[in-house]
Order: sequence, then C-alpha cells, then structure tokens
Amino acid sequence: MPVWAVALTAVVVALALNIAILGTIGHGIATLIRSAGSTNQSSQPQEIPGPAARPDSVDAAFDSYYTQTLDWEPCDDGDACATIQVPSDWSDPDSASIDLELAIHYATGTSHGTLFINPGGPGGSGVDYLTSFLDYTATDQLIDNYDIVGFDPRGVGDSTPIRCGDDSALLDRAFIAEPTTADNIDKMRDIANQFAEACRASSGSLLDHVDTQSVARDLDVMRALAGQDQLDYLGFSYGTLIGSTYAALFPQQVGRMVLDGVIDPMQSAADAVISQAEGFEQSLHAYLTDCIDNDDACPFTGSVDEATAEIQGWLAKADSQPLPTDGRDDVNGIMMMYGIITPLYSSDNWAYLTKAFAEIKDSGTANVMLLLANSYLERNDDGEYESNSMEVNVAVNCLDDPQPSDMGEQEKIARELNEKSPTFGRYMAYGNVTCEALAQDRSGIEQLDYSAPSAAPILVVGTTGDPATPYQNAVNLADLLESGMLLTDEGETHTAYTYTNSCVASIVDDYLIYGTPIEDGVSCQ
Repeated sequence: MPVWAVALTAVVVALALNIAILGTIGHGIATLIRSAGSTNQSSQPQEIPGPAARPDSVDAAFDSYYTQTLDWEPCDDGDACATIQVPSDWSDPDSASIDLELAIHYATGTSHGTLFINPGGPGGSGVDYLTSFLDYTATDQLIDNYDIVGFDPRGVGDSTPIRCGDDSALLDRAFIAEPTTADNIDKMRDIANQFAEACRASSGSLLDHVDTQSVARDLDVMRALAGQDQLDYLGFSYGTLIGSTYAALFPQQVGRMVLDGVIDPMQSAADAVISQAEGFEQSLHAYLTDCIDNDDACPFTGSVDEATAEIQGWLAKADSQPLPTDGRDDVNGIMMMYGIITPLYSSDNWAYLTKAFAEIKDSGTANVMLLLANSYLERNDDGEYESNSMEVNVAVNCLDDPQPSDMGEQEKIARELNEKSPTFGRYMAYGNVTCEALAQDRSGIEQLDYSAPSAAPILVVGTTGDPATPYQNAVNLADLLESGMLLTDEGETHTAYTYTNSCVASIVDDYLIYGTPIEDGVSCQ
C-alpha cells in the first residue's frame, strides 16, 4: 500500500552487527569517525543581523512572518535552536500559523553567512540531521566558514507535525503489510481509507499544505529572518526538490545553491517510481558483482543472475511465509525489500547486505534484515515508529504529484515496474491507492518555471550509480536550469558530497565559500 518514497531520508544509525560501520544512511555512510571534538567546537554567535527584505513576489499581508524575531536559545540539537511561525496556508494570510523548528551550529572561524541544509525524505528532520552532518559529512572548511542551520520542514519532527494517529498496528498495515496487487486492491483500499481517516483526524487541514512549494516559501522566511539577502543552501535527495522549487519561486533570492542527488521536478510520479525501481535493480547487480568477485564473505558462489534469482526467491517466499527472527517481528517481503535497499544507498554499506544475506542463506533467519528494515522505517524493536517520517513521506508525495487514478494506467505502470525491476518492482506498484484515500486539496499547487531564469549559478551534483535518484535526473535539471552547472561523481552512492570524497568536497566547498564556478561537465572519479 505505501506510496513509494522518492528518496530515503538521511538518518544516523549504529547497527548492532559484527562489522563496525557508523554513519548516515541516505546519502553515504562514512566509514571513518572523526577525532573527538573536531567538528563540534564552535565559536560564539556573531551579531545577528536584522531581518532581510521580503521579496516583492510575496504579498505584504505576510509581513508579520518576515519581521518576527528569531530567538536562538541553547539546545541539545546544535549550539542553539529557535522556533518560528509561518502561515499554514500560503494562499491565505489569515490562516492559522504553524511552528517550524531550527537548529544552528555557529562557524568555528569567521562566519561568512548562513548555510541552510536539508537531508531529504520527504520527512527527514534537518534538526536531527545537523549533528550527523557535522560529524560525518561536512568538511572542516565548510564548518569553519558557515553558520549551518538544519530545519524541520512543515509537518516534520519538532515542527507542527503530520500525524496519522498513534496506532502502530495501523501504520504497519499501511507501510509493511503486503504489496498492493490487482488481486488485493479492495483490501488495500480499505487499509488506505483507515490510514487516511487517521491522518485527517490527527492532522486536520495541515494535510493539504505540506507540499514542497509551501516548504520553499517557509525557507524564504528563514532566509530573511537570518538576515540573508540571498539563500545559501545545500540540499540532498528530496532536499534538491526543495532547492529547485525555491529557485523557481524566488530566483532573485538564490545565493550559492548546491543540489546533490537530484529529483527531476519535471518527471511524473509514475516515471519517477519506475526509474527508481530500475536504479535499485542496477544497484543490486553492482553489489552482487562486487560481492561475488571481491568478497570472501559473499554467500553467493554462482553468477550474478543466479544470485539475483535466489534473492527473488527469498522475497517471494517471504511474501507468504515471513522469515523468522529472534525479535517480535518476522520479516515479510516488504520488510525484506526495505532491508535490501537500505544498504544499496551506498557502496560503503554493502557489507551490511552481505551479512544479512549470509544469515538468511546459513540459517533461514532474518535478524540483520529486520534491523536494516527498521532503520529505514525509523521503527524500534518494539514496533513503535520513532518519527513521523513515513507519514510525511506519503502526505508530501501525494500532494506534490499523485499518480494517475485510472486503473488501466496503474496496471500498465505495474507491468513496467516488474519488467524493469523484477526484484523490487511489485512492491512499488499501485501508488495511487493511498493518495486517492487521502483526497488532499491540491488547489494551491502552482505551475512553476523550473528553469529559474535570472537565478545565480546553481551547482547540480549527480552520481552515476545513484540508485535512489538516478544520474539522469541531475543531467536533466542542470540542462533545465538557466544557470545550472553539472558536477558528475563516478560512484555507487546516493549523493556525493562528504568530507571523505575529497574531489567533490573541494569543488562544492570552493563554490559555497568562495563562489568559484565550475565548467559544465566536470567529473570526479
């Protein structure tokens, strides 16, 4: 039943395996841990400038939001946190206000401004991500030169949240019960309706206003309150859609913007899910090739095709007979699918997948696979969801770009999914069911010019082996943007910027800190 996530939220996990890998699932787990204190020692805040101007394109009736006070207070999520208000409905200045939560890390050197970051999702908490970004992603040079702000977009985390009740059993039925097929469509519609009723009861009209255009408008308020005439921004995964949408709405306010792991804003929801399924299929083959050729611990001894067929057999069996674990949950097909794709987001994480597959092959149990699936879902060992990221993911994707309702078209999409991704495709089909149940009001969604005419140069980063946001997305966006610059990373990860990738990091840092442009077509290997 789940609407397929456009891109995995970047979350920090420490998995209790016999291999020591710690980092960020979602855009590359760092395999090295920095020396204690290397990134968390910040300078004292410098003088905070007054609010910057409201763009002429924003109605003066919203002035009170652009002139509110940004009060930073000490907190555990950064050097300081702040809560601001924005309108729940950007088409109505008199609509009720909602809260947005921000966290800041002050520059360790002399600050040259504020850099806003977003980890992806939809549903990723930028407040929670800030510490992870400092420890496992950002370079010392970036941390030295920028005050860095993570924020929870509307509906997410500590901002006024989207909720779909507090019944974890209902969330399990919605997200991990079984794949939707033509044969069980009525059953899955019933589950979707129960889920939608819980969402509407818990979230009210906010459910109709968590679209990415509203998030981009919120971001402009943050820019102004930080005293910045232009927005400096680093967005990963779904965060690239926030960035490209911001550029389309506010091209004159674009400062130095980097979009890494791109969602193509012109791609339909159906095409996006097909290309992502195909990307995961290709990433699985890349993993198996490396496993069979290079890893003595690899549980597969035959060809890549034979190993793929064996994995597909495990998934098919788990659909009807979940694999046992030592915990409260057995692992069905959807859970196994989540468990498999989680390490595929980065080749740094492939050892997790080897561990999980070896356990299944040796003992028929799936403890590691359960651990991986729960890390994706942000779900604990007791079956409780520790964040609302999955609920937000559905709400945002359905509001931004729902799949077509015509069931004939859905059956066609399902066939194409199975053809292009025989391992994962069936778990990503019939994404219209939940969206139809939510019945969100999309009247506030505008047609935008994503070429962002007159915007400052925007650096677009794409990774050739990115399974979640295929490389072609970055090519397309760089071509679409009037000022797009494409940086290609030759690799097998979802997103590229990290201090361990010195080539990408140096180019991105030089652009963000010094404004150094690149020649289109530059590549890192």
